[in-house]
Amino acid sequence: MFEFISIPTLIKNGFDFQKEYPFESSLILIALVSLIGKLISISLLFSKNILNKKNWIYIGLTLMLISFLFVCYGAWEYDNFLFAITLGSGIPFLMYFGRILYLIKKENNKTELVAE
Repeated sequence: MFEFISIPTLIKNGFDFQKEYPFESSLILIALVSLIGKLISISLLFSKNILNKKNWIYIGLTLMLISFLFVCYGAWEYDNFLFAITLGSGIPFLMYFGRILYLIKKENNKTELVAE
């Protein structure tokens, strides 16, 4: 939900980087990067082009991982308890990320065995 709220805020205020609170002002940009990754992943569910699909999966997951890491890094500098909550709530995403990479690698190995 926060990602969709960031779009009107960016249109209204633009990219405003304040030096007093850099983490809070960059959350909108981080949410936008995460939204782009999620939209790429969702659009791939309906894509029929198999050849480019794998590369776009990597791009979408990488954008989501980058935004998660930026949030964790900002929480680390802000407060240790906030970092623990942020990392703990991101564990299902990290497990999903690892499973997707494993399944893609497994599929690559299967197609290599069939090609031989």
